[in-house]
Amino acid sequence: MVSAPSKPDKKAFRRRVDAAVADEQLRTALQRALPEFGRRRVRAFEDQDFSARRRRVHDIKASAMAELPDLIERFTREAEAVGAVVHRAATAEDARRIICDIIDEQGARLVVKSKSMVTEEIELNPAIESRGVRVVETDLGEWIMQLAGEHPSHLIAPAVHKTREQIAELLSKEVGEELPPDPDQLVRVARERLRQSFIDADVGISGANIAIADSGTLVIVTNEGNGRLVTTLPPVHIAVLGIEKIVPTMEDATAILQVLPRSGTGQKITSYVSFMTGPSRSADIELTLTIGVHGPKEQHIVLLDNGRWAAREDEELHEALHCIRCGACSNVCPPYQIVGGHVFGHIYTGPIGLIMTAMHHGLEHAAGPQSLCASCNACEMVCPAEIPIPR
Repeated sequence: MVSAPSKPDKKAFRRRVDAAVADEQLRTALQRALPEFGRRRVRAFEDQDFSARRRRVHDIKASAMAELPDLIERFTREAEAVGAVVHRAATAEDARRIICDIIDEQGARLVVKSKSMVTEEIELNPAIESRGVRVVETDLGEWIMQLAGEHPSHLIAPAVHKTREQIAELLSKEVGEELPPDPDQLVRVARERLRQSFIDADVGISGANIAIADSGTLVIVTNEGNGRLVTTLPPVHIAVLGIEKIVPTMEDATAILQVLPRSGTGQKITSYVSFMTGPSRSADIELTLTIGVHGPKEQHIVLLDNGRWAAREDEELHEALHCIRCGACSNVCPPYQIVGGHVFGHIYTGPIGLIMTAMHHGLEHAAGPQSLCASCNACEMVCPAEIPIPR
């Protein structure tokens, strides 16, 4: 990975800013995508009371943070009651160890992944690959980033900084033939290239957009369909999520789903909304319960702290845990629109990414990007969880 240097350096950061400002391809890519994100978001909320919707999400997340110890216990109890195995990870290192141990126990040789920023946060892929296990990202944007050797530059659009011409060049090298910069054809190539990986995989790894304490349910929101394949075709599913993703009830999850797609992709609802409660099961033969049918035989859930608990107790940081990872703040941020997420961010990018960077990777990694903030408050105005990001 080349986009998130391990040691911050002020002069090096300034050089990266200058390089980004001078990068015509970056400018073209961002100008093609970010304004369209904004237009779609506006249309999606035309018939909605945005203020009321986001106040509801704010209240849900604030209440969940206040009740977090109880919610973790309830979620764990309910998930384990339906056959999941719940693991607690205090640090990124703990999470990597837990996940790699599960992979080792399975004798896995191939792991497929659905889009997950938390696995970027803990730098999971290098840890798995160091065990001699192949990892394939299956989200199109994440796969493009994997081929490029880069981190995602946006919370929901990993390759937003790449033009279609650059993507065509990357995929041409991968398949060994020249491909035109036509999105439809590039997507077809990705589908053909990735399809067998879903079938052959020993383990599937995903994140989760929401976790429901009352039922031990994971909610995953996608458009491409890869999330369902990753979480159902391999015999083992590992879900990795921050503890802040837990909410009490299905009603709370539904309220978040009313704003997440609208704020993120400008859709009323995404193509796929998956609710997963334990591994697959059947009782069709004399009502005898059997675990492992067409979906996974095992479901492991890794609940990650990695600075979240300390942030919950922090007067300045705690509201950042309300984030639902829509990326809307990046789309309206003037510095982000100019330099992109590989400069305006670390692993988490954009305005909210600066706070997450301080939370998970240290203030030193947030200092450079923070110096670019224009203090325009655009991020706060579009946040569907009413997070006072500029503060």
